[in-house]
Amino acid sequence: HGKDVSLTIDANIQTAAEDILSALVKQYRGVAGTVIVAEPDTGKILAMASYPSFNPNDYEETDIGTFLNPAVQSVYEPGSIFKVITMASALDADKIKPDTTYTDTGELTLNGHTIRNWDLKAYGTITMTNVIEKSLNTGAAFAERQLGHDNFYQYLKKFGFTENTEVDLPGEVTGSLLPLEVDTRDINFATASFGQGISVTPVRLISAISAIANGGYLMRPYINADNKPQRVRRVISDDASRQTIDMMVSAVDKAQIARIKDYNVAGKTGTAQVPKLNGGGYTDEVINTYVGFAPAYDPRFIILVRLDKP
Repeated sequence: HGKDVSLTIDANIQTAAEDILSALVKQYRGVAGTVIVAEPDTGKILAMASYPSFNPNDYEETDIGTFLNPAVQSVYEPGSIFKVITMASALDADKIKPDTTYTDTGELTLNGHTIRNWDLKAYGTITMTNVIEKSLNTGAAFAERQLGHDNFYQYLKKFGFTENTEVDLPGEVTGSLLPLEVDTRDINFATASFGQGISVTPVRLISAISAIANGGYLMRPYINADNKPQRVRRVISDDASRQTIDMMVSAVDKAQIARIKDYNVAGKTGTAQVPKLNGGGYTDEVINTYVGFAPAYDPRFIILVRLDKP
């Protein structure tokens, strides 16, 4: 209404984020992409961008769908990034340790449906840390079973997956845990443990992972600089937070891709199949997401990058 608004957006980070996102979408021939950069300990958003974008001076030349902000107004299945939520919850409940082992046969059959690891391999006896390093679906399902279905669902509520983040932006929508609420078969909890069958918004996902980065405290994300950091609640213990970060650092160190010299970086990949619009099964298309934060044990920033159908 004619008043000035000061944003938390850092112009340099925003410009770099837009350039990198645009280059990534074009390089991998995706249809769209989203990036968010935030401070885990405050919830302050330093950059938020989506591609394709539009020129406000010539907005009539752009498809109306582009005016939506996917960071807060689109939901999707997050894929394997969700494994760190599952692990953090089971660690907090003291149902597993990072060195807890299970025997991976490469597949798991529940309610007539068979879950397999993404690489179709079996790894034998491995630890929970190995599960995050290798991103094993069967390992996430094991951790969820140790936690128990009801406990798992309650932790997802604590992480905020049934509510808005209340970020100060218009039109925020909420993801869905519907399969865990209306069809409580084992298979639905197993697939949810690795981020399929449930849906999130990018802003909710980065907010939840920020709680792991931030010693277990969930913060309200904000973009109006006149607002102040606001703790929502404690989600997991500081100890469970530290153990989960150790797992994520190990995953980065093993994979090498996201490593930055002289820094500890914590990160996790996520590749989720895109559901068919008619409500049955999945297409061959995917959405790739990466979430990482650094320095891992006292993070100044957390970044989410999502590429649609690369």
